[in-house]
Amino acid sequence: MNTKDLKCFQTVFEEKSISRAAKRLFITPQGLSKNIRQLEEELHTVLFRRTAQGMVPTEAGLFLYGKSEQILRELEGLEHGLRQLEQRRERLRIGCANGVLNLLPLSLILEFRQIHPEIRLEWREYPNDQVKERLLNSQIEYGFIIGNWEETTVRARKAAGCRICLLVYQGHFLYGEDRVNLSRLQGEPLLILNEDFRLYHDFRALCVVHGLVPNIVGKTADGAGLFRLCSQQVGLAVVPEFFRDEFKMEGVRIIPFEEELRWEIYGVSKRETEGYETIRLFDQYLLERLKGKEE
Repeated sequence: MNTKDLKCFQTVFEEKSISRAAKRLFITPQGLSKNIRQLEEELHTVLFRRTAQGMVPTEAGLFLYGKSEQILRELEGLEHGLRQLEQRRERLRIGCANGVLNLLPLSLILEFRQIHPEIRLEWREYPNDQVKERLLNSQIEYGFIIGNWEETTVRARKAAGCRICLLVYQGHFLYGEDRVNLSRLQGEPLLILNEDFRLYHDFRALCVVHGLVPNIVGKTADGAGLFRLCSQQVGLAVVPEFFRDEFKMEGVRIIPFEEELRWEIYGVSKRETEGYETIRLFDQYLLERLKGKEE
């Protein structure tokens, strides 16, 4: 069984028609029918009854469809893992969670490529959970995520971190405070990064613990947008402390929370790939460059 035939089966099951499924897959109906027959022969069972009303799944077809998504993930993980094994000395794919490169500069990654030109280094940003998924599926070799990861098959090392703070505009009653308690935000219009960022979920979870229902009036993927909206007095912004260095604090102040909410970056790799030369070299490089910079 291969991923191509299984995806063909899924599409026919969902469309209940060879012709509609073929259009969706951009292949010919004849080619799709052949793929389905090959899968049936391989499994020694009939997956569909061909009727005038369309392709009706048999009991075996219903069973396979229920298992197909899990099987696809396992097959794709196997394929990615084998390719990863073949290229373990020449390629390093890095996934960065959205927002990581604000505190962990891209130059840190690019410098490694200059030091090791023999390694084909690739990097890309994803939502935090997608970095984890891609690491487990062997689609990347190394990841930078927000927040620690309690996963037995993964090794996580803290790389950098800062406090989560409140950006307050001049004239607001909290502007002169040294620290802010969450309870004082009840009913206050709040601005925050959107659901693609770990900060959003951590802040919402902290609010639940402290019995606060946050009045979030704006969500964005753009840190500069948060700063601008706060400066325009649309609301108070929940931001990482590195904003202090990113923007001129004119007419706004960045104030830590009393609850000590933190925004922390972890470097992660699978334990089974620790011996790969590319990962060993990258780990050693990070250890030297980030020494003493965790806080």
